[in-house]
Amino acid sequence: MLSADNSLTEYGDATDDVAYQFLTIGVRQAQEWMLRNGYSGWRKRSSALSFTGADDTDGGQKATLPSDFLRAWSPRSHLFPARKVSALEEANGDLWGQEIYADDRTMQGDYYYILGEELWLARGAKPPGTLYLHFNYVHPVWSASVTIDFPLRARALIPAEAANEAKEEAWLPMGADMELKIERRLASARRAAGNYSRMTRQPKELRRPLRYGNRW
Repeated sequence: MLSADNSLTEYGDATDDVAYQFLTIGVRQAQEWMLRNGYSGWRKRSSALSFTGADDTDGGQKATLPSDFLRAWSPRSHLFPARKVSALEEANGDLWGQEIYADDRTMQGDYYYILGEELWLARGAKPPGTLYLHFNYVHPVWSASVTIDFPLRARALIPAEAANEAKEEAWLPMGADMELKIERRLASARRAAGNYSRMTRQPKELRRPLRYGNRW
């Protein structure tokens, strides 16, 4: 992919816009892949959440999610596998509340759920004065001045994911041969990234589903 390639600017795109677009897609897909495979990076705590609304008039209180929000950091508890660790935290580090699905928003008490671009507290919730959200943040949009926020040992996954996304575009040369090379490179990059994404030698756990009875 070259800046001087006319096929990348024939629709009015500025120089390198198409490359940056696919690199943005590539790095964000690489993030998702790394997170699904055990990597625990791209985490931070939000500033204090600002809630609006009331139970009687709005069905609960809500706060707008951070602009770089990717997903709430709420892994399964090792002690209680059926329960997620709360992503909400008080100023002193104590966790608050319990996450529920948005479909269960009729529940009342110290629960929260994510709906669209907002974090909602269930009706009857009694939050402390200040709450923070732990979350995975999304990589910034790619540009000439972007700071690459990705582990060095796994960065080969970024262009591999970007090329895989772009492989059926009309401007990509060499047709099926190139597509096969891209797919092989992606598989190789994922293997390398997978070796890095698990930052501990602790073996993976296959947990049994929670059961409430001993019949059937």
